[in-house]
Amino acid sequence: MTPVHPPFTPEWLYFAWPWAFAALLLLPAMWAWWAWRTRAAIRYSTLNELREVAPQRWNPRLLLGVLRSAALACLIVAVARPVLPDESTRVFAEGIAIQAVIDTSTSMQDYDLSPPGLRMTRLDVAKEVFRQFVSGDGDNLPGRSTDLIGLIRFAGYADSVCPLTLDYHHLETALTGVRTVMRGQEDGTAIGDALALAVERLRDLKRITGSGEQLQIKSRVIILLTDGENNQGLITPRQAGDLAALSGIRVYSIMAGTGQLISPISRRPADDRDLSYIAEVTGGKHYRARDAASLFDVYREIDQLERTRVEEKQYVQWSDMGFPWLLAAFSLVGVQTLLDATWLRKIP
Repeated sequence: MTPVHPPFTPEWLYFAWPWAFAALLLLPAMWAWWAWRTRAAIRYSTLNELREVAPQRWNPRLLLGVLRSAALACLIVAVARPVLPDESTRVFAEGIAIQAVIDTSTSMQDYDLSPPGLRMTRLDVAKEVFRQFVSGDGDNLPGRSTDLIGLIRFAGYADSVCPLTLDYHHLETALTGVRTVMRGQEDGTAIGDALALAVERLRDLKRITGSGEQLQIKSRVIILLTDGENNQGLITPRQAGDLAALSGIRVYSIMAGTGQLISPISRRPADDRDLSYIAEVTGGKHYRARDAASLFDVYREIDQLERTRVEEKQYVQWSDMGFPWLLAAFSLVGVQTLLDATWLRKIP
């Protein structure tokens, strides 16, 4: 039977059978029966002389009636079955595993993505927008609260900076430490190798993460951001794109910046045909971001396309509190019986 909450009970106290309280009407009847049962058996013309010998203000045998009444009241409460609710909530989420891949070649030091009034490199703008994508900006980007997110940086070589994690504080710390490479050391743009590494990180990811089935991986995506063309690495971008498609991984590719700087006064637009192919073959989408605002719009659109479904289930466990009241009723009856047979016994 579902416990109900009578209007006369506190919010934390419930009774499974509140109609049992109607038995409290038996208390006056019990007192009337007890008074009739204890009426005098021998009549005297007067008791004044006895009262002067042993004056008594109250009859201690009234204590027996009090104990009986208390025992009956406790028994009625026990029959009403008081219960306490223990509410718990369990959240089930169909999350998304997102692997971010960010270009850190020397060309990412260009300032063409800078917001108005600020001087920020392409990499700084990309990092800041990605940080808002993960944590939210309080307005247009709500943040990714239940998604596994990892980070890979690449230039001439690809390197995993942060594994797929729900610890966004650790991810943000790793993102802060991302810098462009030194010119002439590991410089270059190995898009194919970086994308292949991201596919490897996502391909063997278990579909269920966490305790039980609290987090189910609904889809796996890669956000690839670069400002140039592939010129390093062992794997071509198209080969890596085919690998992602075979693994069921969707790729969103972003070409950031206004082009490759070939002289202080001229630029050449970067060839993004490989990025377009990767997005098309994997079921993703290709974007061009020529300033900070357009890059923000790109991440906002990706955020809307890849949303997590969260389902919250509430459970209530009822703890039966009737046994203490039942124990109290039997204890009171036992004390009453003991007093009636010893200290408060009646003779005859």
